[in-house]
Amino acid sequence: MALRLVSIAKDAAPAMAEPAARHRRRLMAVMLADVVNYSHMMSRSEDETHARVSCLARELIDPTISRHGGRIVRSMGDGWLAEFASATDVVRCALEIQRGLATRQADEPDQIKLRIGINTGDVLVDQHDIYGNSVNIAARLESLASPGAICVSQSIYDQARSQPGFFFADRGTQRVKNIPYPIRVYEVSDQPIRLPLRTRLAVHWGSLAVAAGVAAVAVLATAGVLVFGTANPVVARTNKIVVLPFNNIGGSSSDDYLADAITEDLTSELARLPRAWVIASGTAFTYKDRPDTPSAIGRELKVRYALQGSVRRAGPIVRVNARLIDTDNGANLWDNSFAYETSSLADLQDNMLGRIATSLNDEVTVPSLRHEIGTLAADHNPLDERMRAMAATTGYPTPEKFLESRQNAEAGLKADPDNARLLALLAHVLMGDVLNGWNGAGKAEVDRAETAARKAIGLDRNVALAHFALGYVLRLRGDHPASLASFQEAIRIDPNFARAYAQAANALVFVGKPAEAIPMVEQALQLSPNDPAVGVFYWVKGRAYFTLGDYPKAIEALSESARVRPNLWYVQAWLAAAHALTDQAPKASETLVAFNTKFGSEYTLDRITRYYQEEQYQNPTLQAASAHVLEGLRKAGMK
Repeated sequence: MALRLVSIAKDAAPAMAEPAARHRRRLMAVMLADVVNYSHMMSRSEDETHARVSCLARELIDPTISRHGGRIVRSMGDGWLAEFASATDVVRCALEIQRGLATRQADEPDQIKLRIGINTGDVLVDQHDIYGNSVNIAARLESLASPGAICVSQSIYDQARSQPGFFFADRGTQRVKNIPYPIRVYEVSDQPIRLPLRTRLAVHWGSLAVAAGVAAVAVLATAGVLVFGTANPVVARTNKIVVLPFNNIGGSSSDDYLADAITEDLTSELARLPRAWVIASGTAFTYKDRPDTPSAIGRELKVRYALQGSVRRAGPIVRVNARLIDTDNGANLWDNSFAYETSSLADLQDNMLGRIATSLNDEVTVPSLRHEIGTLAADHNPLDERMRAMAATTGYPTPEKFLESRQNAEAGLKADPDNARLLALLAHVLMGDVLNGWNGAGKAEVDRAETAARKAIGLDRNVALAHFALGYVLRLRGDHPASLASFQEAIRIDPNFARAYAQAANALVFVGKPAEAIPMVEQALQLSPNDPAVGVFYWVKGRAYFTLGDYPKAIEALSESARVRPNLWYVQAWLAAAHALTDQAPKASETLVAFNTKFGSEYTLDRITRYYQEEQYQNPTLQAASAHVLEGLRKAGMK
């Protein structure tokens, strides 16, 4: 949520300022804590949320602040501003609060989490409140913290770094709102922090930690480059790479989904490398179980780098062996093994991306909030169900695979209804069923998909698949400008999302800009030349040329689409019409015969005419193009 707690103190003086003579300055440590997603929780249940937060404040937060020598300056129900005389005391207090929250809510699926920011410096004090730049900086640090985490300033780090039990991670130098100079940010925890870091991981402990924890710190020290922020700089995407399907070598075929899901996730996560130009997973999965060498695949796809790996699961531990290969010469740029608990797969991905970034002289931007609960070791938990749902959508789509994916997503959402990635997956497969006529999907599924997509976006705007699914919904609703905007937003979030480029191109045709559609679909074809949806890519390209009146180029693209996807009736119909409109009667007749053999009993000229009167086609561009299609089909002899 927004920083409601300090909206008065952080950017403006109070409306009724006291005389300057009554103000004084004092050096103190300041802690700002804020409940994550408080407004959202209140919108679901005001009484329950208020009761839960009040109970935690009364039984945990307020007494912990008092016990560590702090004083609550201001409490707004969903946040606290407290002052301390000691940097060490305030850090210990914050750690105890976060630890206490986690312990008390260990068995609760919908946990209340805090973000905490801590700073020390000169503070302006009056009888009732504290103000000044030091408080503002604490507010900015709190906004940078992840849910359940604590961010502190350089001054706190300098004073507390040598204390036993404090583990610090350098999050880099940040520029924040209304602070004229950059501030150095550190995250602090009571255990080693598993993060890929831009600079060295500064860890301090008073006694020898558990050996596994120390090993994890050692691995992370080499993790690579991280930029703490969300904006991708505009740079040339010159590092062309493909993530080859990871192999499951654990001995159990039931874990195949895990290898597929990790491949899919890593492909999407590579969008966080601003210079990465990534072959889409749809094309990458066509190489699954094939003997092609990475160098041969690199030549075929015209990419310089390939990420190749294997997955082995043993109980709650997933071990991934991965190597980054220069396809020009077959050399390994790095080769490493990563072992993580199944509840920490996001950390595994961060670690691997850090290594890739270092090898490619690139940077990793921090993703949006990762909301995930559960581990893969247990059946039917949200994380496991998401991985299974993702794996079911890889490769060539079928009604059975989409039904399996939908069921997994629905099962995960029962336990974790606010999981944005699961909601996006559900919206995606529902729209896949609707568009393909699978699994009895109809208007109700369109409505469900819209609800799921919008909820996902409300929870996390940076889930590209949610915007992609919403784009389809809006197209069926006939709102083509909004549909285009949704597909473009998916591309902004994931600039390697091949299918989003193709559908953005399709939307451009709908809004009367077919010339602009052609380079967009060309981008899709470059990103995923062997995609299971490549027939649709060529269809979009062919329709764009048809709408422009360039029937020879339309025939070229539509012919390729018909070759790859002979089961798409509209491709055959538009191809027959294009042949007829260019006076190629034999070709038009041949195409129409093939169409009638496959679709004639279902798609007559009258049925196609009614089809193009549906809501999504009620715009001048498509009405004109559809009229020409019908003209061509009549000329070709369709009844």
